Amino acid sequence: MKANKKLLIFHQGALGDFILTFPAIIRLQKYYGIIDALCPSGNGKLAKALGLIEKWYPLEAAYVASLFSDQIDSRIKTILASYANIIFFTLSDRLEQTTRHNSLVSACYIPPTPPENVRIHLTKFVLENLVNCGLIKKADVVVEDIPLPRRKTASQFSDKILLHPGAGSIRKRFPIRSFLEVEAMLKGDGWKPEFILGPAEEDLVDALPRKNRTVHILTDLTEFAALLDSAGGYIGNDSGASHLSAFLGVPTCVIFGPADPKRWKPVGRAVQILRPDLKCLPCFETEKANCDDPVCLYGTPPGKVIEAFYRSYSSVAETTSPSPSIRKSDHLFNHSGLSAG
Repeated sequence: MKANKKLLIFHQGALGDFILTFPAIIRLQKYYGIIDALCPSGNGKLAKALGLIEKWYPLEAAYVASLFSDQIDSRIKTILASYANIIFFTLSDRLEQTTRHNSLVSACYIPPTPPENVRIHLTKFVLENLVNCGLIKKADVVVEDIPLPRRKTASQFSDKILLHPGAGSIRKRFPIRSFLEVEAMLKGDGWKPEFILGPAEEDLVDALPRKNRTVHILTDLTEFAALLDSAGGYIGNDSGASHLSAFLGVPTCVIFGPADPKRWKPVGRAVQILRPDLKCLPCFETEKANCDDPVCLYGTPPGKVIEAFYRSYSSVAETTSPSPSIRKSDHLFNHSGLSAG
């Protein structure tokens, strides 16, 4: 029966939100022989390359917009009718009304994010809603045993560490001067840090002069996934790039500021999260701007970032034979008060 069942996932969200549904898609693969997506093209291309979906339909297509009107285009109607089930990640009343009125398929409607006042991780929120829709079993909500991608053995790691100082919102950016300090510390310990920037982060180019420095400006998510696959580790802000690194099993250190890691922590096998221990609650989703003294951003010392990165790295290295890069960096593990594994 599984081979004959087709599922379509409708997702309008940004990259990070979409990646946090990947563990749920892995769960759904137990029940559906074919899973497709209707989503932004870049996200769809990535999900297909990772083997999570069979194909994608571009959200940007004109016929998709008809879902939010009184008259559904015949092309999108034909597409929807070919699936046994559809999951709509949406808050749009119009979309729900239109699709329910046409009664094309069995549909599950899930808000794209949990309510702002609920401190539940997005992945678990999605899984619980899938249970409520009858698409997976209650036992499937456990995130810890989802078969996430495994990283290469440590002996195959390179000395390249990717640094991503950007984020989807400027409000989430760890100070660039602090990233430069992290870069210097990594170089001092024999690593080869390289910077990555997305197409919306060109304002950071001037802060990263390219003399004696590699800066990748990426526009294709599958190319970015290949770059991550070639790296020994990753350090970045709360962003879609960090979610992808974590999901792929790359040793990943993520610096949080005003956003809530309880809701948005990247999911993966080797992830470390940094955020100062503050009395105030994360305000990114409830306030239009950061406070006048955003200690949540500048309150994380670069040295703590390095320590957290090594914890993520050693969590992978512990299960493999020591690589040359681990031996080379023994002194930093000792200096940080951490075990080299």
